[in-house]
Amino acid sequence: MLRWYQFKRRSTRLPWYHILVWWTIVPYGICRPLLWLIWKARWYGVRNVPDSGPAIFIGNHQSHFDPVLVGIHVSLRCPRSLARETLRTDSRFWGWLIGTAFDSIWLKQGAGDPGAMKAALNELKEGRVSVIYPEGRRTPDGSIKEFKRGAYLLIKRGKAPVIPVAIEGAHDAWPSGRPKPRFGGRIKTMFGKPIPAEELIAMGPDDALAHIYGIIEGMRLHLRQMIRKESRGRLPRPGAGDRDGRVSGGPDVAS
Repeated sequence: MLRWYQFKRRSTRLPWYHILVWWTIVPYGICRPLLWLIWKARWYGVRNVPDSGPAIFIGNHQSHFDPVLVGIHVSLRCPRSLARETLRTDSRFWGWLIGTAFDSIWLKQGAGDPGAMKAALNELKEGRVSVIYPEGRRTPDGSIKEFKRGAYLLIKRGKAPVIPVAIEGAHDAWPSGRPKPRFGGRIKTMFGKPIPAEELIAMGPDDALAHIYGIIEGMRLHLRQMIRKESRGRLPRPGAGDRDGRVSGGPDVAS
């Protein structure tokens, strides 16, 4: 319990009151209860979240809920997520919340962003954690889209273990293009076992990202089956999210 109040250990960048509010009270005192009650959010594999040392959390991107769903059980580590810079203009509120309150790293998409990469690598070098969604944007239909090579570059240079994260049900609750979430539904998040960076680096970029994709897709489909069973077939809504991307070897890897 004392670890929650070891503010300098949790982050050397942020003042203690910022950590207390945005990485202690808000995640556990506000977000978790609301998600639990309204969207029946549940988390699995939380023991796979390391208490110390550098780590890269890589997850599929379903909705605006994702940083919160992942951050709740990584809040002890004050994680810094890589977020696309266009969110700053898409929504003034979300731009402030993600960039200032949750201290994310803004990422310019399209031609690489050495500044964002350097900031993420610095987090790993200091023994902290980074969170990245290699699809680059929220899925339009619930299925996992192509992974960007920047994720592999972070693994190769950071040499930190990768924690795969699967999110399911968030797309139905808050699909891309909808300004506000739907109330009700079910959301589940699963943290997979750490994958050593050396193992992924030895595979090369295409095979490494395909391997991570396969693990995340397997967990996502498992969560989807759980939701469907618990809701007696009512949820999730039938659609592209029912397809198993592993059958075709996963999506192409984007450069």
